[in-house]
Amino acid sequence: MFKDKFAVPQVSAEEMKEHRDRFSALIAEYPWLIPATVSLEIIPVTVMIHGFWKNRQLKKQLLIEREHTKQRQLGGCHHGHGHGGHCHHGGGKPQLLAGPHHGHGHQHHDA
Repeated sequence: MFKDKFAVPQVSAEEMKEHRDRFSALIAEYPWLIPATVSLEIIPVTVMIHGFWKNRQLKKQLLIEREHTKQRQLGGCHHGHGHGGHCHHGGGKPQLLAGPHHGHGHQHHDA
């Protein structure tokens, strides 16, 4: 059933020689076709390689961000730090985000 659709048609040696001669004449008349055709084939391949590389880079960045989010959720730290992302206040206990003691060493006193 599928044999008929995907079968390569039988080409005689004479037809093959005629095809080669036409191809050779075309290339002899337009030699710039070879580099132009190769360039057109290289462009999509280059775009695919760049896309694959960028996709891997973004996936890695996403995994890092997910891990940072997990660490912040487990560690009870709800703000960014410039020194390695570690929380050094509260002894690992979750801190209130609002209130008189925010955990930064300063207290608010109402007069």
